[in-house]
Amino acid sequence: MKKYFFFAATALALAACSNNEDENLGNGPVEARITAGVSTPETRANGNVWEKDAIGVMVTDAPTSDMDILYKNVKYTTENESTEANFTAPEGQGIFFQDASETVTFAAYAPYQESAANALPGTYGVIEGSTADQGDRTKQKAFDYIYASGATATRSNPTVEFKETTAFTHKMTRLIIVVKTSAQDGFTAQQVTSGTYKLSGLNHSGKFNVTTGKAEATGTITNDWSLTDNSLKNAGDEQVTFTSILYPQTLTSPLTFKAEIDGQTYTNNTINPVLAAGKSYTVTITAKKTGLTVSGCTVSGWGDENNSEGDAMM
Repeated sequence: MKKYFFFAATALALAACSNNEDENLGNGPVEARITAGVSTPETRANGNVWEKDAIGVMVTDAPTSDMDILYKNVKYTTENESTEANFTAPEGQGIFFQDASETVTFAAYAPYQESAANALPGTYGVIEGSTADQGDRTKQKAFDYIYASGATATRSNPTVEFKETTAFTHKMTRLIIVVKTSAQDGFTAQQVTSGTYKLSGLNHSGKFNVTTGKAEATGTITNDWSLTDNSLKNAGDEQVTFTSILYPQTLTSPLTFKAEIDGQTYTNNTINPVLAAGKSYTVTITAKKTGLTVSGCTVSGWGDENNSEGDAMM
């Protein structure tokens, strides 16, 4: 998974200096300004750069002030398209430290979801959605949830860093299916890349909780879901790759993969990944005239993948 390098807040004093212990900061509140960096390797379906993104920042604990009530879902945006970007809120609408003596704890998530002022998005912070239609990057980006929590800061030391143990992590799961062939297998590359492919056994409805960072499937199983139409497709010289972002879920039985190539239907029932949060699974299927089989599936951290290979038999 893409791992976020750091998430920092720098302070701007808004009032004149005084003679108290906070005289260098002034008497007024201190505004947080957000900077987010993205480390390599790739950690999202959309690559390792920000793309004029918006994030939601919240205060999860403020022992002596009401910051946790005031700042439940503050929108910070960037116009940058780079691995590191500065995020800002509209003037006067950012996060302001209230008490000079307290240590404040923060969390953040993306992509940002609209909400009323001082309110969590969705239903008490739970956002419901579906992954059934994800045929382009924009659609996938809308539910490629990432989350970070546990970073702390104070008014006198207002830098908030989300890194190492408090870094952003993926909360969805990614399934990559690669279908390939060769002349020796009996199909031309054109026949395979222009074939139609379906997958049965996935649950596409689910929810994401911005307060806990948990994503989970909640709906019912979908049969004959079209990978061809509803997954991010990339056709190469002798293979076609389908990348899907899904809610984490436990499969009750192996997935059914169905391929229609050159007028013939091939079916496989051995794809059985765990589909855990933050993990990416790659299954490589070789289309052969004799049929389609899958030898196995490997899993690794998002962005640090290994491929498994097998044949798909008729």
